[in-house]
Amino acid sequence: MLALALPAALAACAPMPAERSPAPIVAGGWQAADPKGEGVQPAAAYAAEHLPQGTGQLAEVTSAETQVVAGTNLRMVLRMTDGARWRVTVWHRLDGSFELTDAQKTP
Repeated sequence: MLALALPAALAACAPMPAERSPAPIVAGGWQAADPKGEGVQPAAAYAAEHLPQGTGQLAEVTSAETQVVAGTNLRMVLRMTDGARWRVTVWHRLDGSFELTDAQKTP
């Protein structure tokens, strides 16, 4: 009888597999953001207004990421009404103003 009870007792004491926890937030690292989020849309509109002349109007934000700095950097991919796609970075300063810090047309 002991020979049957011992394996069951040992199995009950075995450590349970740890639950998978979400990835830790890395200070200063890029974090995914909702492309339709209220913090993303004003920055996307600002970027679209400051792209070169002849670029269509903003159709949608296809992806967005944020990075906390002295304010917030928003890195986004914009699809324009002319079909062009732009990868842009906008700095949202602590005073509420924006600055387009990078814009690259993507294939």
